[in-house]
Parts: sequence; structure tokens; C-alpha cells
Amino acid sequence: MSARTVLNWGIVIALAGLVARSPYVVMSGAYLAFVALLAVAYLKGALGNLVYYRELSARKAFVGDKIKLRVCVENRKPLPVMGLECLDDVPGDRAIGSLPLIPHYSPGRAFLSNEMHLKWFEKVEREFEIDCLRRGRYRLGPVSLKAGDLLGLEARTAVLPETDTLTVFPRIVRLEGIPWLTRFPFGNLPGAGWLHPDPLSVIGARAYDGRTPASQIAWKATARTGTLQMKVLEPTRRARVVVALNLSTSEHLWEGIRSSTLEEAVTVAASACFAMFDQGVPFGLASNGLGSLFIGPGLSASHLERILGILAEMILPWRPFSETLSRLERRVKDCTGVLAVMPYASDADWKHLVSLSRTGPVAAVLLDTAACMEGAFGEACLHALSRIPVYVPSSFVPEDMASGEVIRFERLRKHYSGTDL
Repeated sequence: MSARTVLNWGIVIALAGLVARSPYVVMSGAYLAFVALLAVAYLKGALGNLVYYRELSARKAFVGDKIKLRVCVENRKPLPVMGLECLDDVPGDRAIGSLPLIPHYSPGRAFLSNEMHLKWFEKVEREFEIDCLRRGRYRLGPVSLKAGDLLGLEARTAVLPETDTLTVFPRIVRLEGIPWLTRFPFGNLPGAGWLHPDPLSVIGARAYDGRTPASQIAWKATARTGTLQMKVLEPTRRARVVVALNLSTSEHLWEGIRSSTLEEAVTVAASACFAMFDQGVPFGLASNGLGSLFIGPGLSASHLERILGILAEMILPWRPFSETLSRLERRVKDCTGVLAVMPYASDADWKHLVSLSRTGPVAAVLLDTAACMEGAFGEACLHALSRIPVYVPSSFVPEDMASGEVIRFERLRKHYSGTDL
């Protein structure tokens, strides 16, 4: 029964009392109609001038970080709101921690529920801690506000469409045992600076080191970031690296995706990009996810952020990795190396890597630990091992890779392949 129904019944009872000339019946009906009228009027204005917003301590984080979510509800009218329920639409697959959630009608979503009473012109704030447990780009919102009438018979709902986005980048760890990440593919990393920089070719900006001349300060980047930045110049000859990430964990997509192995591959690719950025080596990204993905080499904080943001959203392969490597052969330039990160490698993948090695340096990181332990390598793989360096995790315990801050690799040799290379 709604408040309007009670109002109609009150009017009917009052009219019946007038016909029967019974003042008590008239008073009862009039009182019931008056209370119902107040309930209808209250319900009509209860959700007006209500402001709901979220404040995230950071909108970008890494796996393992903790951030604060503050929910603010403000009543900007002289009418109090009793029994307000706020249902905020949030991810429900426990990717952002153990928030107090209730079930949602859509898979992978949940409601963050907050119930409160607001006085006139009152503001209520509640704070939650979010554990960034899984990479991805997550939407918070919209929010549904629900308030009931004074009789507890009827409720009104309003949906505020504003949303917020939280981007969780892949975990960054230190990779040990891969020489590419501590030196150039063409030799050792210079101790300080670059040889023969080209002052007309600026490829990025980074934090000022205190030694670079003032003429090389990037004033636009300084104004944009608020901190002193310096130009990163393109040398006349320098090494570049493209990280080629394979998202396939088996030969065929219908065989399923091993999510733990896929996460390890994304972690290694993101960590390799970060290591090259830290060493001052221009880096790019190619993958068989998100269509035909190719990002050319660059060296700037925004370039790194763009690549990490793309890696945060990769979940499925779109095509065979061999097609990505084939396209890469036509796109990479001289002095550009390719670092392939592969949870699984087919014979076609190995053949394309060997073909790439004819035009530039190539190395591969193989995460198929089961094949490594069993020595299950085909002829194409054994031929590739004689042409390019292939690195595998030195520890085959998946928990070590998932929880540790360091992943150690060693070059794939005789004791894995069963062949004297």
C-alpha cells in the first residue's frame, strides 16, 4: 500500500463521516489524509538537493597498493532525510579488496551499500580502504539513492550517473638474469649520458638530474608537471627495444587461458618496460591482444604510463602470436631489438623469432615451466635456441613469481632441452 492510497482512503473515510454525521469518523479520516499528504510531500522532496561524490586518494595504482575511498553525501536543503540508502555500483569480483558489498544483478559487479540519516544541511563522510589485488581499469558508479516516506509504505529512487575510474597497473618487480635489462643489446650501458645526442630530435622528458645545461630544460613539460624536467634527446645511433608480449597460454584459444601464467607474462613485460625506462633505453610494445597492437619505441614518463595502462587491460589473445611477430618484422627499424615474453611458444613463433634475429638482436623469455621441466621441445625450438638467447625462470614455483619482488631467470641450456647446444 502506498502513501497515495492511504491519502485516498483518508478522504473516503472523512466523506463517509460527513454523510453519517459522525465527527469522530471525520476527524479520523482527516488525520489519516493529512499524515498521508505529509508523507507524499516528504517523499517528493526527500531526494532533492542531495549530493553524492567519491574521493580516491589515487586514481592510478599498482597491484599490491592500498588506496583510500571516501564517500561523501551532503544534504543541501532544510528538510532532513531519514533512512537514506546509497547503493554504489562497484566491481564485485574482489579485484579491489574486501569492501562491504551486497550482491548485484550483473555478473562481476556488486553494490557498496551505505545507510544513513541526514539532518538539514548535514554532510556525512565514510572512508574505506581499497586493496588493489588485480590489474585492470575499474569503474565506480553510478549510485542509486533510495529514501522512504514517513509511513514506511513507499520509497523513491534516484540514480546519479557520475562515475569514477580506478586504473590498477601490473605489478612491477626486479628481473634478474636477463642481460638486456642491465645493458644494451649492442654492448654495455655507458656510465654517464649518451654519445652524440641529436639536439634537433627530442623524444621525451624526464626529471632534471642537476647536471644537464639549462638549455636542455623542457619548459613545457616542467609547466605541465610542476617539477623541473629535462629533454631526452635522440642519439645518432642508439639501441631501441620492442617488448613483444604473447597472451596465448596454449596452442589454441579454445583450450582455455591459464590465468596465473598470463598474469606472470604481463608482470614480466611491464617490469621489462620499467627497467628499460630506468636505464634510459627507448622501448615499445607489441602484442596479440587488443587487436594488432604496436607502440613504437619512446622514452618518457607518459610513454611508460600509456604502455602500463594498456597492459592493465589485456585479458585475451586476439590472434596467433606468429602474426604479431610477422608484422613486427616489417615495422622494426635498424638498431631495434625484440624481447619476446611468451607463456607459450608454438613452432611458428620460434620460426618468426629466428627470422627476426637476421635483422636485429632478439631474445625471448619463456614462462612455460611445465615444458622446461619435462624438456618437451620441438625441432623449431631447438633450432631457435642455437640462434637466440632464451631465458626461463630459475625457480619453477608459481607462488614465488606471484608474491616475490624479484624474479630470477637463467638461460635455457642443455639441462632443460636435453640437447647439447
